[in-house]
Amino acid sequence: MSWDDDYHYYQQEAAMEEFLEEELRRISEEPVFYYLAVYGDAIEERVKRCLSQAQALSNSGYPGAALTRAASGIEVTIRFFLARPLVQGAFLSDEWAELLSQKLLRGRTAEDRELLPAILRNWKMDITSIKLSDGSQAWEQIVKKVWPRRNNYVHKADDTSNEDALLSIECLKILLSQVVDPIAKKLGFTREQTGCWSIINVKNPPDFPNLNPPRTYNRQDPFVS
Repeated sequence: MSWDDDYHYYQQEAAMEEFLEEELRRISEEPVFYYLAVYGDAIEERVKRCLSQAQALSNSGYPGAALTRAASGIEVTIRFFLARPLVQGAFLSDEWAELLSQKLLRGRTAEDRELLPAILRNWKMDITSIKLSDGSQAWEQIVKKVWPRRNNYVHKADDTSNEDALLSIECLKILLSQVVDPIAKKLGFTREQTGCWSIINVKNPPDFPNLNPPRTYNRQDPFVS
């Protein structure tokens, strides 16, 4: 085989590897996209309700209730916006996705706390690098402050402060803006134009702006059994 033949052979091999990698990425993203297109609006409505109620409770002088509500929004975001769809995108069953979601939220070991960062790293996202306004790591604050202080307030009747409430609110906002929103854009959602997950605008040539109608998915609520 000549040098020229070798060169073309390796070019073909590289092209095939790139094609297979792209196909695997597409196949793994399809169930994630479908899940969010169908359930995303119901999930977002619930999370944003938690956020607005937490802000109102904090402003009214009820830090414990605000902390609890914001922490619930964080858990719903992690479980339904991140863990379940992304884990199911890795070809795991609903049962495995649910098991890993519960382990992630209730885990007590360092390995459990690393589950979400590990899942997100497969999506080229480092949640441990996301910072809050004071420069601290958002994920570390959620794991080491928000959840323990919420649990102590709920289960031990500990006092809490408005600083705890504001921390939990900021963590929820950060998760939505710097984790959920980038994943939505990566998958091709057009929420900036449509205002929802279930309607996706299709890019059209400039000369034919109405060539294809938006894709519409039937909305469902994952919280309704």
